[in-house]
Amino acid sequence: MTDDAISGRKPQAIRSALGLLRAVAEAGPGVTARELSRATGLSTATTYRLLTLLEGDGYLVRLPDLRGFALGAKFRELAELAAPEARLPAADPRPTAKASRPVQGT
Repeated sequence: MTDDAISGRKPQAIRSALGLLRAVAEAGPGVTARELSRATGLSTATTYRLLTLLEGDGYLVRLPDLRGFALGAKFRELAELAAPEARLPAADPRPTAKASRPVQGT
């Protein structure tokens, strides 16, 4: 890769996209584009452009009510590849039974 290939705004765009991913992870599901813009210091136009790209690639998802964003499947895949021992178990679709007795110490 030549110096020309990594010069200009492209490295900054990558840093900005990674910053958005981190901000979504820190804020949790439902964080809005405006909140992300404020948190990262990016303009709203840049924030929306990067969110659209990250959503299109599966790193983010837009919540069904369209009120905000959450981490997508590709983000989870990366995390699992980086730390396979930290894989989260799949959620059990069966309803959980209520505890029959109070938990000690509460």
